[in-house]
Amino acid sequence: MVSNLFKECLMDVYLGEHSGEAAFEVMLGAAEDDEQRYVLGTLLQAETEGKALMRPHIARLGLPLFDKSAVGSDGIAAAESLNALPWRERFASMNEFVKANFLARYEELASLVSADEDAEAAKIAQFMGDHERALIALGDNVAQGIDDPAAPVAAILHFPLPRPD
Repeated sequence: MVSNLFKECLMDVYLGEHSGEAAFEVMLGAAEDDEQRYVLGTLLQAETEGKALMRPHIARLGLPLFDKSAVGSDGIAAAESLNALPWRERFASMNEFVKANFLARYEELASLVSADEDAEAAKIAQFMGDHERALIALGDNVAQGIDDPAAPVAAILHFPLPRPD
Protein backbone atom coordinates (compact mmCIF):
# COMPACT_ATOMS: atom_id res chain seq x y z
CA MET A 1 0.00 0.00 0.00
CA VAL A 2 1.36 3.39 -0.97
CA SER A 3 1.46 6.31 1.45
CA ASN A 4 -0.69 9.40 1.39
CA LEU A 5 2.50 11.39 0.67
CA PHE A 6 3.00 9.32 -2.47
CA LYS A 7 -0.61 9.90 -3.52
CA GLU A 8 -0.28 13.66 -3.01
CA CYS A 9 2.96 13.77 -4.97
CA LEU A 10 1.50 11.59 -7.74
CA MET A 11 -1.40 14.03 -8.10
CA ASP A 12 1.03 16.97 -8.25
CA VAL A 13 2.97 15.22 -11.01
CA TYR A 14 -0.24 14.33 -12.85
CA LEU A 15 -1.39 17.95 -12.70
CA GLY A 16 2.08 18.98 -13.87
CA GLU A 17 1.46 16.89 -16.98
CA HIS A 18 -1.86 18.67 -17.50
CA SER A 19 -0.10 22.03 -17.24
CA GLY A 20 2.68 20.95 -19.59
CA GLU A 21 0.23 19.60 -22.13
CA ALA A 22 -1.68 22.90 -22.15
CA ALA A 23 1.57 24.86 -22.44
CA PHE A 24 2.99 22.79 -25.29
CA GLU A 25 -0.27 23.01 -27.24
CA VAL A 26 -0.03 26.80 -27.12
CA MET A 27 3.67 26.77 -27.96
CA LEU A 28 3.02 24.40 -30.86
CA GLY A 29 0.58 26.93 -32.31
CA ALA A 30 3.45 29.41 -32.65
CA ALA A 31 5.87 26.97 -34.33
CA GLU A 32 7.49 28.49 -37.40
CA ASP A 33 8.71 25.41 -39.28
CA ASP A 34 8.69 21.61 -39.38
CA GLU A 35 11.60 21.28 -36.94
CA GLN A 36 9.93 23.50 -34.36
CA ARG A 37 6.65 21.61 -34.84
CA TYR A 38 8.52 18.33 -34.31
CA VAL A 39 10.25 19.54 -31.13
CA LEU A 40 7.08 20.97 -29.63
CA GLY A 41 4.95 18.06 -30.85
CA THR A 42 7.40 15.68 -29.16
CA LEU A 43 7.02 17.60 -25.91
CA LEU A 44 3.25 17.52 -26.27
CA GLN A 45 3.38 13.77 -26.91
CA ALA A 46 5.52 13.28 -23.80
CA GLU A 47 3.00 15.10 -21.61
CA THR A 48 0.10 13.15 -23.12
CA GLU A 49 1.90 9.84 -22.61
CA GLY A 50 2.84 10.81 -19.05
CA LYS A 51 -0.81 11.37 -18.23
CA ALA A 52 -1.83 8.14 -19.93
CA LEU A 53 0.80 6.12 -18.04
CA MET A 54 -0.26 7.52 -14.69
CA ARG A 55 -4.03 7.41 -15.21
CA PRO A 56 -4.60 3.68 -14.42
CA HIS A 57 -2.63 4.01 -11.18
CA ILE A 58 -4.44 7.18 -10.22
CA ALA A 59 -7.77 5.40 -10.79
CA ARG A 60 -6.59 2.34 -8.84
CA LEU A 61 -5.71 4.62 -5.92
CA GLY A 62 -9.11 6.32 -6.05
CA LEU A 63 -7.71 9.70 -7.04
CA PRO A 64 -9.42 12.11 -9.47
CA LEU A 65 -8.69 11.56 -13.15
CA PHE A 66 -9.43 15.11 -14.22
CA ASP A 67 -7.89 18.48 -13.55
CA LYS A 68 -10.14 20.38 -11.13
CA SER A 69 -7.59 23.14 -10.66
CA ALA A 70 -6.35 25.97 -12.85
CA VAL A 71 -3.06 24.31 -13.84
CA GLY A 72 -4.12 24.14 -17.48
CA SER A 73 -4.70 27.88 -17.59
CA ASP A 74 -1.41 28.40 -15.73
CA GLY A 75 0.35 26.37 -18.41
CA ILE A 76 -1.29 28.43 -21.15
CA ALA A 77 -0.21 31.69 -19.52
CA ALA A 78 3.37 30.44 -19.14
CA ALA A 79 3.45 29.34 -22.79
CA GLU A 80 2.18 32.68 -24.02
CA SER A 81 5.01 34.48 -22.25
CA LEU A 82 7.55 31.91 -23.52
CA ASN A 83 6.30 32.32 -27.09
CA ALA A 84 7.27 35.99 -26.92
CA LEU A 85 10.94 34.95 -26.65
CA PRO A 86 13.27 33.91 -29.47
CA TRP A 87 13.39 30.12 -30.04
CA ARG A 88 16.56 29.27 -28.08
CA GLU A 89 15.82 31.68 -25.24
CA ARG A 90 12.33 30.19 -25.00
CA PHE A 91 13.83 26.85 -24.01
CA ALA A 92 16.44 28.27 -21.67
CA SER A 93 13.64 30.08 -19.86
CA MET A 94 11.40 27.00 -19.95
CA ASN A 95 14.15 24.96 -18.31
CA GLU A 96 14.61 27.50 -15.53
CA PHE A 97 10.87 27.32 -14.87
CA VAL A 98 10.75 23.50 -14.95
CA LYS A 99 13.76 23.20 -12.64
CA ALA A 100 12.31 25.72 -10.19
CA ASN A 101 8.73 24.42 -10.20
CA PHE A 102 8.54 20.77 -11.26
CA LEU A 103 11.78 18.77 -11.28
CA ALA A 104 12.16 18.26 -7.52
CA ARG A 105 8.57 17.06 -7.17
CA TYR A 106 8.91 14.64 -10.09
CA GLU A 107 12.13 13.24 -8.63
CA GLU A 108 10.62 13.05 -5.14
CA LEU A 109 7.92 10.72 -6.39
CA ALA A 110 10.38 7.81 -6.71
CA SER A 111 11.56 8.33 -3.13
CA LEU A 112 8.03 7.90 -1.77
CA VAL A 113 7.39 4.34 -2.96
CA SER A 114 9.39 1.13 -3.18
CA ALA A 115 8.95 -1.82 -5.50
CA ASP A 116 8.11 -3.90 -2.41
CA GLU A 117 5.18 -1.61 -1.57
CA ASP A 118 3.82 -1.35 -5.12
CA ALA A 119 5.99 -2.47 -8.05
CA GLU A 120 3.90 -0.73 -10.70
CA ALA A 121 3.74 2.56 -8.78
CA ALA A 122 7.52 2.45 -8.27
CA LYS A 123 8.04 1.88 -11.99
CA ILE A 124 5.80 4.83 -12.90
CA ALA A 125 7.49 7.02 -10.28
CA GLN A 126 10.94 6.29 -11.71
CA PHE A 127 9.72 6.90 -15.25
CA MET A 128 8.23 10.28 -14.37
CA GLY A 129 11.58 11.48 -12.98
CA ASP A 130 13.27 10.25 -16.16
CA HIS A 131 10.57 11.98 -18.18
CA GLU A 132 11.18 15.36 -16.54
CA ARG A 133 14.96 15.06 -16.88
CA ALA A 134 14.52 14.24 -20.59
CA LEU A 135 12.40 17.36 -21.01
CA ILE A 136 15.18 19.43 -19.46
CA ALA A 137 17.76 17.75 -21.72
CA LEU A 138 15.64 18.69 -24.74
CA GLY A 139 15.47 22.29 -23.52
CA ASP A 140 19.24 22.38 -23.05
CA ASN A 141 19.72 20.95 -26.55
CA VAL A 142 17.52 23.62 -28.14
CA ALA A 143 19.13 26.41 -26.12
CA GLN A 144 22.59 25.20 -27.22
CA GLY A 145 21.63 24.65 -30.86
CA ILE A 146 22.32 20.90 -30.82
CA ASP A 147 21.09 18.85 -33.79
CA ASP A 148 18.04 16.65 -33.12
CA PRO A 149 17.30 18.40 -29.83
CA ALA A 150 14.21 16.27 -29.17
CA ALA A 151 16.17 12.99 -29.10
CA PRO A 152 16.18 12.62 -25.26
CA VAL A 153 12.39 12.86 -25.12
CA ALA A 154 11.73 10.88 -28.31
CA ALA A 155 13.84 8.04 -26.86
CA ILE A 156 11.45 7.51 -23.93
CA LEU A 157 8.18 7.79 -25.86
CA HIS A 158 6.04 4.77 -26.51
CA PHE A 159 4.60 6.48 -29.60
CA PRO A 160 7.24 8.88 -30.95
CA LEU A 161 6.36 11.31 -33.72
CA PRO A 162 7.97 10.90 -37.13
CA ARG A 163 11.04 13.08 -37.53
CA PRO A 164 10.75 15.65 -40.34
CA ASP A 165 12.93 15.11 -43.40
